[in-house]
Amino acid sequence: LPIGVALDGVDLVSIASSPSQLLLQSPTIALRPTLGSLLLGRPGLGLDAAIYHGTLHATIKQEAGAMGVTFDAHALSLDESQLLSQFGTLLGGTLSAGGSAQIHGPVLANNAGQAMIDGHDVTVEITRGFPLIHLGAVSGRILLENGVLSFHDLETHGGDVVSRADGAIQLAADPADSTINARVELTPTPGGLEHFGLLFHMLPHPPSKGPYEVSGRLLSPSIN
Repeated sequence: LPIGVALDGVDLVSIASSPSQLLLQSPTIALRPTLGSLLLGRPGLGLDAAIYHGTLHATIKQEAGAMGVTFDAHALSLDESQLLSQFGTLLGGTLSAGGSAQIHGPVLANNAGQAMIDGHDVTVEITRGFPLIHLGAVSGRILLENGVLSFHDLETHGGDVVSRADGAIQLAADPADSTINARVELTPTPGGLEHFGLLFHMLPHPPSKGPYEVSGRLLSPSIN
């Protein structure tokens, strides 16, 4: 009320391929016109959805040659979203984020946006069979511009390692061909040393000696 529509049991699919690909499912989605749409005739839509066991609130407006989006996502389940599954990496925990984006098309590199992220109880399984890495709390800022996904003050606390990372990923048409250039600081916790002490010894130098430079292909970078 007063104007809008509520949808139950929603499946969002992409018709770009055959058979159509399921993108996400939601038990409830509410859509409503924005105030600017009602009063000024400017196309705009408000959205409230339950997705990935969390909630998403967004406003979508038509802009010159793009769609402008502001969003606030709370407690999305990372294992449900399968965010990095295309790289063979599995994530666990929950993620909240707020920010904005300008969407020009389906190719990620052609769009722009920024977000602040806040994760809890985050875990990473780099590949099946690899020991589960507990990151704990994760926070930072992410920026997408001109085909570059950069991250700033990306920090983890309360897990196997206390870390901080700043850097950028140059996106490619095939995500597997993307490249990374980043600076990473690591401080293993006692639990992290117990679980992954051998891996820390395989690094170019002990974490206490200073940060690492990570560069090269995203899936197989070099560490110096």
